[in-house]
Amino acid sequence: MIGIRNGTLAVSGAKLYYEVRGSGPLLLMIHGGGGDADKFQFVADNLANRYTVVTYDRRGHSRSSLFNETENYHVKSHSDDAHRLLAKLTDEPAYVFGSSSGAVIGLDLSIRHPEQLRILIPHEPVLLQLLFGNELVQAKLFLESLKKNHQSEVLKLLSNSERDTINSEKSKDAITERLLNNSTYFVEHEIPGIINYSLDIDKLKNVLKSSSIQVLPAGGIASREFFAYGCSVALTEQLGANFVEFPGHHGGYNSELHKKFAERLHEVLR
Repeated sequence: MIGIRNGTLAVSGAKLYYEVRGSGPLLLMIHGGGGDADKFQFVADNLANRYTVVTYDRRGHSRSSLFNETENYHVKSHSDDAHRLLAKLTDEPAYVFGSSSGAVIGLDLSIRHPEQLRILIPHEPVLLQLLFGNELVQAKLFLESLKKNHQSEVLKLLSNSERDTINSEKSKDAITERLLNNSTYFVEHEIPGIINYSLDIDKLKNVLKSSSIQVLPAGGIASREFFAYGCSVALTEQLGANFVEFPGHHGGYNSELHKKFAERLHEVLR
């Protein structure tokens, strides 16, 4: 049984809930929109014998409360949260894995606080500025579909998988409510913020030239037709970086492939 140490951290306008597993070099994992720390629980358990794995609920999600619940989403606020969490837990450069909008937060963090990162793996970052033609159309259609169908998608996910691992009806109801609230925050606040955010590619390039941080964009093998995979490929080309493929789709770390995903992540970080 993997021991989990949890805590909270007061930041500007919010209180963050976080979990720490294992020992070794610190690996911070930043979830995407609508998720929380639990999205990484399987991968984190698999890596806890080699890393100090830190997962957390981003502000506005699950157990991380917002003082102003209608606060607009800003990537800068979320990357500052990650910066403060890292500063609390280590004084050494850390490994960072970010998924989807969490990958964008990791990229913003690497520009603002490169001294805190050793390797950043942005897994399928949602950066619409990098897309053109059919890929851009696909991305906009996907986000519009999420706005309309997000609640039914959450309920489908719960009925197919997560509900099976929950013991009591009370906890089922609590987790359902939590994930539906996350999903609502995502479509009402985060999607507009994602669409309006533009990564400063030139500034990121300068950071990579002047610091020891490595940025390794990544995507899932089963996601090659998905627009966020295209964002990662385009980012790789812009940075002249190395592209990394992982098992599974956009959320492969939270699928039946989680062991293979964890081993691939360890292989890349090593």
